[in-house]
Amino acid sequence: MNKVVRFRSPEQFRRHAVAPATPLPRRPIRRIELPVDDPVLAPTADVLLQRISDELDFAWRQLDLAAATMARDNLTSIRHRPSLQSIDVVGQTLGQLAVVLRSSLPDEAVSRVPMSDLRGRLQRCGGVRQA
Repeated sequence: MNKVVRFRSPEQFRRHAVAPATPLPRRPIRRIELPVDDPVLAPTADVLLQRISDELDFAWRQLDLAAATMARDNLTSIRHRPSLQSIDVVGQTLGQLAVVLRSSLPDEAVSRVPMSDLRGRLQRCGGVRQA
């Protein structure tokens, strides 16, 4: 049943009917907001890399949501605990890659990646084989 609202004056109607002049703040796509006072974490000027990092953050959030949904079921979480842990590691990897891509100094950002195995893979020596 809908509630009927009666207004006493046109001014009261306008206050309730008109959307506020300032829009509500949007929820950021990024999962982690980084301090911008650090030059390594300052955002890059490349818009494409920023968009790719935003998409990686979005994928991280989606994976985290799927894992949390599966973990709510006790039977599923017991049976698939290693898989859920793998999903968590993949999500963290996506988040760290997003931080590196978003950085204006990606080489320095790689040295600050907290996941040591990912940092080692990103810093390994050797060229990329081209066909």
